[in-house]
Amino acid sequence: MNRLFTFLFLSLLFNIVQAQLRSPEYQKGKAILSGTIANYSPDDHPDLKIGAPNIVMGAAETLFPTIEADGSFKINIPLYHNTQVRMTIGKADIVILLSPDKETNVAVNLSNPQGKQFVFSGQYATINNEWCQPELITRIAPVYRNGDILDSIAGISANEFKKRCIDQYKQCVAHNNTKTQFSEDTRTLANLSCAFDCIENLNATRYCLQTAYQKKENITREQASTAFANFDFPANFYDFLKSFPVNHPLALYCYNYRNVISGELYELHHDPLKFEKYLLSKAALTKEEQALIRQYETALKTGIPFQQGSELIALIAKYPKEYNEFSQKLFTKAKEYLSHIMQDSTCLMVDYIRAIYMRSSLYNLKPLTTQQEAMATEITNPIFLGIIQDMNRQMQPRAKVTTKKYSVCEAPKVSEEELLSALVDRHKGKVQFIDFWATWCGGCRRTIKEYEPIKKELGENVAFVYLTGPSSIEKTWKILIQDIVGEHYWLNEKQWGYLWKHFQMKGLPMYLVIDKQGNIVKRFTHVTRKELEELLKQEINK
Repeated sequence: MNRLFTFLFLSLLFNIVQAQLRSPEYQKGKAILSGTIANYSPDDHPDLKIGAPNIVMGAAETLFPTIEADGSFKINIPLYHNTQVRMTIGKADIVILLSPDKETNVAVNLSNPQGKQFVFSGQYATINNEWCQPELITRIAPVYRNGDILDSIAGISANEFKKRCIDQYKQCVAHNNTKTQFSEDTRTLANLSCAFDCIENLNATRYCLQTAYQKKENITREQASTAFANFDFPANFYDFLKSFPVNHPLALYCYNYRNVISGELYELHHDPLKFEKYLLSKAALTKEEQALIRQYETALKTGIPFQQGSELIALIAKYPKEYNEFSQKLFTKAKEYLSHIMQDSTCLMVDYIRAIYMRSSLYNLKPLTTQQEAMATEITNPIFLGIIQDMNRQMQPRAKVTTKKYSVCEAPKVSEEELLSALVDRHKGKVQFIDFWATWCGGCRRTIKEYEPIKKELGENVAFVYLTGPSSIEKTWKILIQDIVGEHYWLNEKQWGYLWKHFQMKGLPMYLVIDKQGNIVKRFTHVTRKELEELLKQEINK
């Protein structure tokens, strides 16, 4: 009896300790996520993905746990602090709170009803189990993806849209606060998550209203963008941040904290040409480059698609000095604006603005610039500071041993019109997968990693070919491709521009599957790893 009492007491004490979250601290390490998937079958079960966030970079590294024949898996997830990671399996999409150097286990059964599909044990088991319950509201969906909501907001003002978003958020908080069967920490994190999703919608106000207008009028995206070219926010629009928990001590536990920063850095006036105008005033542009910017301006004003997007991207990449100067001005202005709203220049959110100013260098695998180092010295949050310092150390010149088979190839000496055919001819008789990507494209890099395991399965039966253009910094490209098995081509402006126009690309990535006869059998922007593997196998077996 005494032993049973002791066990129950310790179990209760463990849950109490778990329920008392402290402010997250910088703690670089690897969280362990293990689990089992009920009724697992390698033939028909969906892929399992883990998104491991890096708050400074504002993105998540996608990891693919190896699932054993019995449905079990175990993976080490690199983290800089206690935080939620995102797990997707089939149609299920959840976040899981993990801690570096601690283990969390999950039993997955997707045939169970909602709330019982995931059962957690180990670190943060209480919070993770409660998080999955349908009685708790943990997400507010993006407005721009909901057709019914878009119909209801067409024609309203920015302030009216703001009121709707904030009212929805308040209703979610009020609902969660009545669910006292859940721990206070779980309800706090759920409310924080709702707050940050609400801010994402508020930060996307112009885009939401523009998309609603586009849907109502049944016009193109370019035409709608032209209609909103002179869109201005009310002078006090962003004052709502003062009443949101953007500086809450537990904020960085949330996977979606990155939503608090506006992509337009809280500018009240929208100007899609602001950097191009800066180039015109500061850079020694050629007449051709000036003409390109004028053509882009005309396209924006008239609402017609701009067909020279690749040339414009290459132009921007050509002037890194001006881009760095421009970015510094934008971030300094945003930092000062947020400091004024918050009445605190050292709060978490203002520190976050400082931290993400480092992204441009770190994303391109370069050490911080002098200007970035200067702003980094103002950061007081130890998590942001620790991540930046660690990543900056990694950006120093490195000697890397690689055993992967990648090759840097020279493009065939043919005309732009014949380039793709010449590339395809190099592997005629074999199935080919051609990837159009760029080093600066986050989606491109995530999907490359997602598809990488296919190469182990298909061996020499498929030629993997990667094409990029001059908008990718060549030095960065040469580092990144060391981890990408296949043939790599860095095309010049004319070659890349021709292919961009030929396929009428509007963005990246873009993929082609080529059959053994050299014909394009599929073009797409994304399919799952399993779908791509099946497609390639079908072509191999023909």
